[in-house]
Amino acid sequence: MRAVLPALLGLAVLAAGCGSAPKAAPARASHHAVDLGRQKSRVPGPAAVSEAAPVHYRGEVVILMYHGLGPVAHGDIITPKAFAGEIAALQQQGFNFVSLAQVAAFLAGSGTLPPNAVALTFDDGLESVYTYAYPVLNAHKAPFATFLIVNRVSRFPGDLSWAQVKGMEQSGLITVGSHTLASHGTVPTGPGRAGPALTSLIYDPRTGRTETQAQFTARVSADLLHARQILQAETGQPILWFAYPFGSYDQAVERILRSEGYRYAVLAEWGWGVTRSALPLELPRVNTGTPKTTPENIVSTVEYVAALTAKDPTATPPPAYVPSW
Repeated sequence: MRAVLPALLGLAVLAAGCGSAPKAAPARASHHAVDLGRQKSRVPGPAAVSEAAPVHYRGEVVILMYHGLGPVAHGDIITPKAFAGEIAALQQQGFNFVSLAQVAAFLAGSGTLPPNAVALTFDDGLESVYTYAYPVLNAHKAPFATFLIVNRVSRFPGDLSWAQVKGMEQSGLITVGSHTLASHGTVPTGPGRAGPALTSLIYDPRTGRTETQAQFTARVSADLLHARQILQAETGQPILWFAYPFGSYDQAVERILRSEGYRYAVLAEWGWGVTRSALPLELPRVNTGTPKTTPENIVSTVEYVAALTAKDPTATPPPAYVPSW
């Protein structure tokens, strides 16, 4: 039976930085719930660390989630200074930045991870990843991933352009994944109700009818397939990774992801590490992309999450999470 992982306070749904939902869904209660902000003090190999680096943990990777960077910290936006400090703090304390290709090989049993493994991911495809984060990551030779809302690339101010994505590709550090073609938003699910477009049956207020399961499958399949095709054509990379908008997923969407060629997917709200027993389409992350996480507490935050994971390495998220507003 699946064990429900801790819904860390402040990590629920991430609507503020990961979509345009009217309001964030409440965090799910757990006796393990923890506020991370209160914790104290072509793929290259992992960034270099000191030979005397301490071993904080082995046999798992903590996947960190970011969204954007900007001069003023708010919501899911942190300052460039804070981000640079966090990356430097992790590297100085012996953490090894690994690529999603290394994570995939680890999950498949065909590769191992260094101790203190950390993977860096960015959702939404914001231009600030190129402007502020990429120079820091390139200087540290730290692999990272960005999950793009494909129909926004090169179309809106504040979002990445294809030229910027391809420029980052030249470093060999970036993995590109899908964050849907155009399903990162909310849809009506009934009178006065809304839910994530990717995991909800659409309600038509004009007719009072709700989308059938067959219509839902056709809509979502077309979105995910088209997103993957465009990303592969633009980047030349195999697109195997996906990030769920609003952290919302269920078994129906997982089946569609598999059928459209995706092999791995990351969640948004589960503050847990990834062990070899993790479900490839339900990989937890830790939201370090908020002002609550700082250069002073990021090391203890990652250590704490890794320690929780080590106590129950076979724990997995519930089979579905579909918020409503």
